[in-house]
Amino acid sequence: MEDEILELSDDQKTVRNRFISQIAKDNNKIAGYLRKIFHISTNSNREKRIDVYQKILDELSFGSVEREKLIEYYAKIMDLERRVRKFVNAKIYNEKIENPNSTATADRFDYVFTRMKEENVEPEIVAKFFNENAFAIFSLTMHPTNPTSMEYTIQGGIVFDKLLDDNIDYSEQLKVIQNIPLAGKKKTIEEEVNETLAILDMIYHTTPKLRKQLIETLEDFPEYKKVIDVNIPKIQASIWSAGDGDGNENADIKALEKAIQQLKQRIKELYLIDLKQISSEENNSIEQKFNSNSYKTPEEFIDDLKSLPNTEDLIYKIRTFGFYYAQIDIRHNAIDIMDTLTHLLKINHLHDDFLSLSLKEQKNLINQWLNDEQIIEKLKLTNQDELTKSSKTAGRIFGRLKLIPNDLDIFNKLIIAETKSIVNVLAVFLLLKASGNCVAEKETVLDIVTLSESVKDLQELPDLISELVDDPIYRKHLAFRGKLIPMIAKSDTVRRNGRGAESSQEEALGKVYAMVDQFRAKYPELKTLTINGFSGGGAALQRGGGRVTEVPHNNGRVARYFHAKTLGPSLLTLQGHQMQILFSPTSICLHTLESLVAQNLHARVQTELKADGTHYVPPRHAPEGYDQDYHIGNFHKACQVMRETYFNFMGDLDDDNDTESGNNSFNQLFANAPWVSVILGNLSSRPSKRGGGGSNSDKITVRSIRGDKPKLLNNRAITVERISAHSGTHFLTYLSVYEGLKSIKYDELHAMYLCGKSARDFMRNTALSLHMTDFDLAWQTMIGETRPNKDELRKLADQFNPKRDATNSNQSTLAWLEFYAYDVAKLVQKCILDQEPTDDFSLGTPLKISFSNLAQQLTIREESDEFGRFAEADMTNFMNHNLDHVLGDRETATLQSCYAAADVVNAPEGGLNIELTRKKIN
Repeated sequence: MEDEILELSDDQKTVRNRFISQIAKDNNKIAGYLRKIFHISTNSNREKRIDVYQKILDELSFGSVEREKLIEYYAKIMDLERRVRKFVNAKIYNEKIENPNSTATADRFDYVFTRMKEENVEPEIVAKFFNENAFAIFSLTMHPTNPTSMEYTIQGGIVFDKLLDDNIDYSEQLKVIQNIPLAGKKKTIEEEVNETLAILDMIYHTTPKLRKQLIETLEDFPEYKKVIDVNIPKIQASIWSAGDGDGNENADIKALEKAIQQLKQRIKELYLIDLKQISSEENNSIEQKFNSNSYKTPEEFIDDLKSLPNTEDLIYKIRTFGFYYAQIDIRHNAIDIMDTLTHLLKINHLHDDFLSLSLKEQKNLINQWLNDEQIIEKLKLTNQDELTKSSKTAGRIFGRLKLIPNDLDIFNKLIIAETKSIVNVLAVFLLLKASGNCVAEKETVLDIVTLSESVKDLQELPDLISELVDDPIYRKHLAFRGKLIPMIAKSDTVRRNGRGAESSQEEALGKVYAMVDQFRAKYPELKTLTINGFSGGGAALQRGGGRVTEVPHNNGRVARYFHAKTLGPSLLTLQGHQMQILFSPTSICLHTLESLVAQNLHARVQTELKADGTHYVPPRHAPEGYDQDYHIGNFHKACQVMRETYFNFMGDLDDDNDTESGNNSFNQLFANAPWVSVILGNLSSRPSKRGGGGSNSDKITVRSIRGDKPKLLNNRAITVERISAHSGTHFLTYLSVYEGLKSIKYDELHAMYLCGKSARDFMRNTALSLHMTDFDLAWQTMIGETRPNKDELRKLADQFNPKRDATNSNQSTLAWLEFYAYDVAKLVQKCILDQEPTDDFSLGTPLKISFSNLAQQLTIREESDEFGRFAEADMTNFMNHNLDHVLGDRETATLQSCYAAADVVNAPEGGLNIELTRKKIN
């Protein structure tokens, strides 16, 4: 093992042993079991390891206090180890980032300024690009991938991170963590906002450090220092908690009102804390004025602070966070938006059945009403109670929109999930005007964001955007806002359309980027319009803290491929565990913020064309002698075949009315997956399934949670993705990939990998998932049997019929899936290394040979977490045979802890994916 891996392993063992010693003070028996688990976990004989795990579980019955405590403490160890790995990895990353060939170098200000200086980019151009693109723009979303309680996150994990960062002994914090409940009941939206505030606090304290980092960097670039204003805020943070009402009825009017109050109260508290640290005779007067809300604007507050010494940092924070702290993104589904408008029109006697009209008729009527002030005034007088009585959804959405005019500085985006047509956007305009908001006026504060989730929607996105821009009202609104934001979903598209959807996501965004010159030329009022791509953070690896800071880089690459001449700053969502991985502690937070700002600037200078048609900073190209466009085209071709294969295998998952969607054999097999722990582990205020309820019932059974025959893909994307991972199969990451790669000439697979970053990321992430795939675990979980030998597996696999409606045994389906995964792994190795498989080839081989550092780190985690995954499999098998078993508080807590422990291993930490994806050619 490399020295850095040994360091990581040693630090991980240290925190583990110290926590077990702490537990031993109160419960030596459980501490003994934990020591036994970790002692055997590195034994090379898996049968011996499993035998020890099984004996421990047999001694501590399901539902006992002892098992509950064992799994809870074990899950806490997994969390502590993850935090240590994250911290050590940050140090490793900072060393590896010195490699000038790595794309990660663009994570730093000095690298980007150096590249611009080397290419003689004029200072005025640098200032223009810096002012327009150099931002960290992100939305923080609470999510089922953060399965720990609010108390544990805030009082346990984040405090532990800070102690590591400050190099302070954490012994006392281990006592605190021992006693904080790890999981519990589903979180309220208020609790989710509080959890998000803890992340925002990390960003708040890091913000001045980002400015200082910029100032220090510019000392080496005096020509740029003269033109760059270091006082311009670089961070634009938003939150989805309370704002995201798509499929979550808990996100109601009161929750949104409370969230506004929470944000304002917290930023006021932070400013007061900072004020008290400033010693000045005038300070008391300013503090009193601020405390009594005498300052009407942040500018008034800043003007007074300028007279005091040592207020630069506080002034910069105020410029960044205002009096609102973070803005709230409002999100609702297009279906619910249309339902709201229909009920609004009906109770105001404007139309009895609006949805019965054709889209053209709907569009014409909405445009007519938008321009009729009498109609707007009539709608403004809508009786809220009457609307709610007509439709709870309509009352909820309309009531939330009515809150926006009261706090204009706290809102700036309204996201329409599953946008299908221009009518969805125009309907939002009418609802906004009817609720007292400005539309297509100078005072407008909201960007209307289209969110495309299915491949069909992605393919139609360019036409939708073109139709929107041609609409006079939308165009006027766009002219005032200055930017067009198309949001591209990630995980839900893959759930519906398979991994091949990744190229559809890129193609859609790339084509929209390329349209901006057309819009600017056609409409003078849009001469400064920018396209700002918004990336949903739902990809499984992105949720786990993969190279999310490369989102701007990837968007720039896609823009160039489709011949766009420029692009605006990129936006992204950060979800679940990912937020703590990227923003806690402050040393990591600083790196993340600098990365996002620098990458956005770098993407602009690499994409923007000069008058002579060349880029200000030339982007990288394929190795000499390779036709880059041809091989990138091959990747898109392969993805098209993947989509077709997935469709043939699973059916039309975009059709919500298709009750027969999904593959019959997969539905049958995965009915035995860890549904109960995945659903119970979802502590988010959002249900695991749209329209589903929570899991807080006093008396629940296995059947009441998972149902008799749960349909695998008829759930939220996160639920499907977690089921795929916790089953041990990770099938969602490679199903249909074999057919896609087989459609490319075998001797061109490696060239496809070398020539396109999309292909390189795709193959690395597939290799990573294959390394985590564990069919021994899958057999234990879903069959309840030991995995057969290779000859028996082959016989079972040969019996499998891949037709959607075929009847196969679960054993046959799982055996077929294993051989399929091996076929994918062999092609992935060919892509990455241009090598044939050797006799000792395994599912982990492509990652081990290609990215040894990453493979070694995953191996450390998998060894540590094996007991948790086995325990989840054992309990799942028990529940599959006892559907009417009543789950008491102890069983529920045990399953939640087990999910939290296993979830760590299925969510790669930031800094892991450092190694170059493009290998040097020998």
